[in-house]
Amino acid sequence: MRQLLAVDGGQSAIRVRHSSLDHAVDVEGVSRLEGDTAGSVADAIVRGWRDAGAVATDRVVMGLTTAPTDGETRQRLCAMVAGQIEAPEVWLADDAVTGHAGALSLGPGISVIVGTGVACLAMSADRPARLIGGHGYLIGDEGGGFWIGSAGVRAVTQAMDGRGPATALVELADAHFGGLASLGDRLHSSARPVDTVARFAPRVLEAGAAGDAVAAAITDAAVDELVTLVQAAGRHAARADATVPLALGGRLLADGPLRERLDRALARDLPDIVARSADGSPLDGALLLGGSDEPGRYRDLVYVWGGAT
Repeated sequence: MRQLLAVDGGQSAIRVRHSSLDHAVDVEGVSRLEGDTAGSVADAIVRGWRDAGAVATDRVVMGLTTAPTDGETRQRLCAMVAGQIEAPEVWLADDAVTGHAGALSLGPGISVIVGTGVACLAMSADRPARLIGGHGYLIGDEGGGFWIGSAGVRAVTQAMDGRGPATALVELADAHFGGLASLGDRLHSSARPVDTVARFAPRVLEAGAAGDAVAAAITDAAVDELVTLVQAAGRHAARADATVPLALGGRLLADGPLRERLDRALARDLPDIVARSADGSPLDGALLLGGSDEPGRYRDLVYVWGGAT
């Protein structure tokens, strides 16, 4: 039986699980802002593998938020991981790919995974997989943790300046960030600002659910962005005279106010798309994908290093 090392790599955490084990190991995530991203990701994966017992591995399957797109960096990342782990084959993909594989158990449909960012992939029964949205925190990831968190922080600074309405987010930010003095300077100089801001998102969602008008408006805007994303994905995954399955996952859609409002909006606006919770996690998806002989309908989105391919 092929021995697999599955990797789910985000900016908040990198999770590693070997197919022979029943538990995952978490190590600190890596941001695109951290210098040599490929080197840092490789080091984190190897550290997680060692913490998991350094089990012999035939194939590493990596689903990464920070997956490089240029050939040279992809080759370098895979070679670094393979060299340290002594794995003859490495598969590299965006975490939307492993997210979809886990969320829909390798089947067709749409997956939307919301954490620090947003990962969405659409696949119909007769078309290849296609990434929708995402694009990173600078120009995309609408409705994700960083997007919500940064909107919340802006609302706080605007309220403090008298440029915006009063909001309960001020008190919540005070507690969450350990004070509001020089908040902007501290966030900009943080070693991992994207993760730091994204961790404020749950407080924003909770405040909106509790009745704060400013936070509720941010939540509503996030829902609108996610509905638009699903609508675009539905055009690629649609089948004639059939509903389209939609699997929702990630820590911000596990339950709570964002999931509740999104479920209502989808049922109202997109009745041909049937939402459910994800079957499994991106880590589960990496194991499922890696258990196949080749990437199948994901092949255009998976970089294969080494092996017989």
